[in-house]
Amino acid sequence: MEDREESKLVLKHVTIPRAPESGETAPRLADIHMELGPGEWLNLVGLNGSGKSSLARLLAGLVIDGVQGTWNRGFAGGLPSPYVMQQPDAQLFAETPREEIRFALEWRGLPPERILAESEAILLETGLGAVADLTWDKLSGGQRQLAAVAAASATRTPLIVFDEATSMLDEQSRRGVRAIAAKLHRGGTAVVWVTQRLQELGAGDRVVAMAEGRVAFDGSGGQFLYGAGYPREVGAEEPPCAACGLRLPYVARLALELGRAGRLRPPFPEAGDAEAWDEALRQVSAR
Repeated sequence: MEDREESKLVLKHVTIPRAPESGETAPRLADIHMELGPGEWLNLVGLNGSGKSSLARLLAGLVIDGVQGTWNRGFAGGLPSPYVMQQPDAQLFAETPREEIRFALEWRGLPPERILAESEAILLETGLGAVADLTWDKLSGGQRQLAAVAAASATRTPLIVFDEATSMLDEQSRRGVRAIAAKLHRGGTAVVWVTQRLQELGAGDRVVAMAEGRVAFDGSGGQFLYGAGYPREVGAEEPPCAACGLRLPYVARLALELGRAGRLRPPFPEAGDAEAWDEALRQVSAR
């Protein structure tokens, strides 16, 4: 049990002040205390400027200077973890998707005879095979982002961070990136998924919400959307989601209103489960 506890990534009372020249007095992060376990999926949410990207970069090991408090990256190790941003052009180093993936595999230390086979497998898995040798200017934003995700996932590190990596993508590309993240997670990789798409949150998922540089909520997706009593009940109080300044997704707002009116009993269908929602609404209409 002690070994498992020691392997966690731990932040204790961590603060990152603003640079004096910024003219702002509020810290980027203030008194952060949290843990992340091996193989865990953490959804990180918050308004723009809430501190979620600063926390994501810290978890990835990309922020060192100026950090106050104590932290231990545990299972994530001493080297920075892959960090996928919403702007792929800021993180692509090679000239083509194939070269980008091979570069990542070389960095991982694979022998040359394995690099060819693995790079081809990754290109096939991500659907980039047909454009593998095209330069970035000939690819769409979604294709460039998939290439960045493919290269990041090729490193096979214990932790990977996606910082709103799907926010500028179409639905098909968004599903592709999410599928890659889910596969890494099933393989034991810890995933930090920074998002403003609250419909992606499952009731049982862990959610950390940031507000003004602090952790305003750390709990389940169901409690974040519907209140502390979920899934036993929904109360009249404002759910943590709204308290953090975020808007409930339409289906979550509908479920909350129906639940408060006694017309739909929790637990509610997941936001993305269309069939379950159709059935739930049929039952509501039949009453």
